[in-house]
Amino acid sequence: LDPRLIMYDPGNYGTPLELVDGLTVPNDLFFVRNNGPVPAISPDEWRLLVTGLVDKQLELSLADLKGMPQQTFTAFLECSGNSRRFFQPNASATQWGNTAVGNAEWVGIRLADVLNTVGVQDGAVDIVSQGGDFPEMQRGLPLGTALAPDTMLVWQMNGEDLPPVHGGPVRLFVSGWGGIASTKWLVGIEVIDHVFDGHFNSESYVITTEHEQIVRPVREMPVKSVISTPAVGAQLSAGSQTIAGYAWSGYSGIDLVEVSTDGGRNWAEAEITEEAGRLSWVRFEYVWEAAPTPGAAQLQSRATDELGLTQPYEVAWNAKGYQYNAIFEVPVTVQ
Repeated sequence: LDPRLIMYDPGNYGTPLELVDGLTVPNDLFFVRNNGPVPAISPDEWRLLVTGLVDKQLELSLADLKGMPQQTFTAFLECSGNSRRFFQPNASATQWGNTAVGNAEWVGIRLADVLNTVGVQDGAVDIVSQGGDFPEMQRGLPLGTALAPDTMLVWQMNGEDLPPVHGGPVRLFVSGWGGIASTKWLVGIEVIDHVFDGHFNSESYVITTEHEQIVRPVREMPVKSVISTPAVGAQLSAGSQTIAGYAWSGYSGIDLVEVSTDGGRNWAEAEITEEAGRLSWVRFEYVWEAAPTPGAAQLQSRATDELGLTQPYEVAWNAKGYQYNAIFEVPVTVQ
């Protein structure tokens, strides 16, 4: 791992976005979120067992997966609790800043190809993915989402074998959903006839009210943007300054990014300088002519996706601190 990663607690490391140069995040700089120790699974010995409401159970090797039609795609991955520390009052668990998100090029196959091979039976409702780190690491996924063309089994990340710390040899990848859905070290898929109610669907990774009522499990991540440069508290010179950052949405591609340099009173369209399809985040830039008069300025960015969903000023508080996507303010000083 890159020593510049921010360690929040053992096994959890965040990416300072100001270190990202380009559209994808290098593997060693990509954020790490694990619920337990990283298991040692040999790619040659790895197997995926597909069971449940299927016409035939199947055990697949990595070579079997690579023999199916492969897909290469660029997509963001965001921890459900990314930006948690901005909730007021503080929500429980790891106090991520805007550091638990990244974008990479992935290679794999569609989960639908595996499910079509085994034959899903009538009455199927969910699939349950089993992680190889510990028996309780199971997450239910609606069958319709499992069969969607953007739900993948991946074994390559940015042109390299998927690193163990990121779920290698093979992980599930549910594009646009909170990272918990993309089970690492995938070793099992079970097709079931009911909505899965295991721990990571019904107790953890759920949106809860202040009265601890469960609203729903975490699913698609909301539209969001972050200014990566300049940094909070930066001392800037008068004249042309480039404001840059990233924007993404779990619902659709990004259509528009706007930037404000006066705390949200006025907005101007930023240029999307890099993109790689609707599953990827985009990089945006805005050239700001900072006034020659010294003083403070409040920089903000606001993203809108292709469905018209726009980043809000406020996000409803939830007890576990998931899916924070409010507009962020980056205070700077012009010297």
